[in-house]
Amino acid sequence: MISILIIGILIIACELILAFLFSLIAQQYYKKSEIDIRSISKGFIERLFLTIFMFNGIPHALTFFSALKLATRLKHDDKTGETEKFNSYYLIGNMVSVTVALFYVYIWNHAGDIENAVNRVLNK
Repeated sequence: MISILIIGILIIACELILAFLFSLIAQQYYKKSEIDIRSISKGFIERLFLTIFMFNGIPHALTFFSALKLATRLKHDDKTGETEKFNSYYLIGNMVSVTVALFYVYIWNHAGDIENAVNRVLNK
């Protein structure tokens, strides 16, 4: 039971940190001063999608996700500096999201180990 609580806290903490970091980066890139809740929500849903499918042993979701993201967002029509910058920003953001989703699955798969470690620390 405690492992589920720990996993929940870790996921919430990671999502808050990611939202903050992505907002800072987006503000630098897009020169906006407000936080884009819509983009933060989409990122969370994407990571949730990947986490659920990877947890259930369906790694093909990574291929689907990658193809979908690339097909809908990359700009190949012109090779200006802004386009190159956008593509780099976008790809790095997607790689971070996929890595975080894989981290969530890893945490879930090792929940028993986490609970044992917490119990050892609390019992000392």
